[in-house]
Amino acid sequence: VYPEVALEPIEESEREEDELTVEENGRLLKSLEEIGNENIGMAMTFTLVSHLREQLTVVLLERAERIKRAETEKERRAIEEEEAKTRGTPVTIESFLKWRTAFLAEQAEKKRRQDDDLMKAWTPKEREEAKRLTTRMTGRQLFEKGGPQALNLEDAALFEEGTESVDVSMFDRTERGQTAEEEGSGLHLSDSD
Repeated sequence: VYPEVALEPIEESEREEDELTVEENGRLLKSLEEIGNENIGMAMTFTLVSHLREQLTVVLLERAERIKRAETEKERRAIEEEEAKTRGTPVTIESFLKWRTAFLAEQAEKKRRQDDDLMKAWTPKEREEAKRLTTRMTGRQLFEKGGPQALNLEDAALFEEGTESVDVSMFDRTERGQTAEEEGSGLHLSDSD
């Protein structure tokens, strides 16, 4: 008896991963042959189908495990590559000093450009005053530059215009104490009512 409906052909899978490889196919045929040789003279259709289904399950599980391992390895490599990007160069004293020099130069250039842009709006007198103030070193800068020797008060560059120098000998206590004794004008207490 023929069916009333035309049978549609089964669409074959277009994906290669759904098909058995030559190695897998060979393994399945070899195991079927062994089972067939063991069961000669008996009804073996059910045994062969059961065995083939078990072996296909094993093949598919192995394939899934292989795919999973490949994905895990791919992820591991991607993580290592990302870590290599973020790991960077190890810092040594030489590399730090080189970086610091370049960084400070870059920052100084950036500050100079900002100052120049800001000064463009100023009058020439304001510009001159700003340059004079910025070139004068602070006490801390002087100390860092040369230690206590740099703070020598005899340095004329530290004095502003119109300031007077002070005679330090006027404040020498030992000399002042001797003159007071020589004069003999100490404090005398008398009876006063």
